[in-house]
Amino acid sequence: MTALTAQPFESGFDNFIEEEATLIHSLNTARIRQMMAYSKRFLDEAIPLKRGSHKDVKSYIVYYQHLLAFFDDGSQSGLQDPQQFVAFSGSKEKPESLVFKNDQGFHVELIINPRGKRGCIDHAHIDDIQVETTGAEMQRVSIAANDATGHHHWFSMVRGDSHITMNTEGKPEIHCIHKAKDFRAKDGSDYHID
Repeated sequence: MTALTAQPFESGFDNFIEEEATLIHSLNTARIRQMMAYSKRFLDEAIPLKRGSHKDVKSYIVYYQHLLAFFDDGSQSGLQDPQQFVAFSGSKEKPESLVFKNDQGFHVELIINPRGKRGCIDHAHIDDIQVETTGAEMQRVSIAANDATGHHHWFSMVRGDSHITMNTEGKPEIHCIHKAKDFRAKDGSDYHID
């Protein structure tokens, strides 16, 4: 919060509200940058590039059936394991989503939106990173009862669509997004995630 000045509020609270809104926006922007930095470290571990880091990527494109990450200096890199890239939405030149699959069969979706709340701040325009989970392996947190385990859910690493509350035992409880998603597989066929 800002420090109140000795000025009287002769013209109402407009100046105060404007100052507070600016402060809150800067805090939100800082928080978004912090969450994106953490999420990109996750990407570097879960979906590593052959060279470089996801934090330095300027854009992603789909080239034939491969994902290419481009950097500011014009260089590019593919994935260390090209098989991890499985699907996308949007065009190959400007994908709106990129979908990856790990060895255990779980998906990670990068949502790209240059006009999104987070995408307009991020260097590669990533608006969200969603991770698929059943919640079956979580021991320190639980999936909310209405989000029963065993089903596939999406945990938003950036957006906050996923709520974290405390259950009656004082244990963190995650409320995830549960929805089916449709994409285009890298070979051009339909790709559906239930």
